[in-house]
Amino acid sequence: MERAAHTISFAEQEYRRQGLDTFYGQSFEALLLPELEYAWAAVETGRPVWSGSPKTDLLAALLLGEQLASAYLQRHMDLKILRDTLDDIGRWAKTYFSYTGKVGLEEVSWLSNHLSLRLFQLGRLQFCMEAADFAAPSQGLRRGDPLVSVHICSGSPLDPALCDQSFALARTFFQKHFPEYPFRFFSCHSWLLDSEVLPLVPEGSNIALFQKRFQIVERVPSSAIARYVFRWNIQPEEIAGYCPQSGFQQRLKAQLLTGKQFYEATGILSR
Repeated sequence: MERAAHTISFAEQEYRRQGLDTFYGQSFEALLLPELEYAWAAVETGRPVWSGSPKTDLLAALLLGEQLASAYLQRHMDLKILRDTLDDIGRWAKTYFSYTGKVGLEEVSWLSNHLSLRLFQLGRLQFCMEAADFAAPSQGLRRGDPLVSVHICSGSPLDPALCDQSFALARTFFQKHFPEYPFRFFSCHSWLLDSEVLPLVPEGSNIALFQKRFQIVERVPSSAIARYVFRWNIQPEEIAGYCPQSGFQQRLKAQLLTGKQFYEATGILSR
């Protein structure tokens, strides 16, 4: 009972810290605690186990944060990193609400990385330990080799100085806390690395400067840019009626309506 009370208390604190009480206009007790019986399975297994019910899975993610906190303490890791990493729960809960009007989470497979001590928010960027799902023979990188992938959460601008700081933090962090993890490269797979985006942004923009960090090793056709720039669940037939909120959105919309193909590119950067 004591463990359960502590875990529930942690989840409630996170719910409030991430501003979900204000966002939803309802208390943790009233909105999520009725899901406890179903969400508790994740706590009992000690790893992310998702029910498929968005509301239940939101509670499960918040509950699992307490076990993650224990793992951080065991490795003497900064709890600010824990808080920054857990903030992604709130981001994706708000994204889910933005296109459904409902309480919950859909991107639970993504959040499994955070809750399994594999992904960490280090300053502006997120870094995840994973095996390469591509090869870069000219760099000696084989499919399956360990690497640290780089991810860009929504929120603040992709400021170059903040990115520099994040990479510096990551190099120190993984050396200190995961010295047994023998990665040689950072990688990034994103629409942000697509060279087709460059004509839509000013020279020297944050996107252009971020691209220059990486050696591009492959790219694949993708419509992901519309999801990230317009709305997460936007459908191709909805783009014509979408009202742009910025010059970048307006230019992107015009290109997409001409049938322009965009890509997701994969780049690597030496550790």
